[in-house]
Amino acid sequence: MKLPTLKKITQMRTRGFVLPLTLIICVIILTIATSISIILSKELYFSRLSRLSQIAYYAADNGLMCATVIDDQYYDQETGLGIFQYNNLVTSQMVLDKVNVQRVAGGLTSLSLNDIKCAASSIFDTSVSNYAVTPFSRIDSAGNPDTGQTSTFNMRMDLGSGEYRCATVLVNKTPTYRQIISRGFASCGSVYAYPIERAIVSTSESAIQ
Repeated sequence: MKLPTLKKITQMRTRGFVLPLTLIICVIILTIATSISIILSKELYFSRLSRLSQIAYYAADNGLMCATVIDDQYYDQETGLGIFQYNNLVTSQMVLDKVNVQRVAGGLTSLSLNDIKCAASSIFDTSVSNYAVTPFSRIDSAGNPDTGQTSTFNMRMDLGSGEYRCATVLVNKTPTYRQIISRGFASCGSVYAYPIERAIVSTSESAIQ
């Protein structure tokens, strides 16, 4: 029997080494590619999350500004208190009636509650905004009980491009206290389907003008 020469033995060993080396290189490349894919996927996710968070913040900011402007614009000149209720005796309609007296005296037309809108969103129209008023109570800075009313409404703000921003706004109010809590959502769909939301709170404890 003819024995293999040293050259053939070397060639056989070389061929036997190339296959494992190739497999190792393939595994390394595959691992690197998988890691890059995972990193890119996470970057895309966080980028989308940041964008949705920004949309929700803008919606909350719009809701806060609308509530502030409306309460400051439509107010009872006798008390200096805005149109959102602060007790169960003075309703928003009663405040608007006094505002309308001033409007008519100035040559302007009177308004109904449903005419009051912000960002093309009707605030007091219950069929649109689910506007509701409930009792509110707190302990003031002096440790005394303070009671008032909470006005709640939803906003669907038309951006004019076929897109909308949505928010839920709460106005906790007494004669000397106003707190506006605006929760903005990343989408106008169900909060369970679109959980991204941001909230902005504005509080003042003084006579409201």
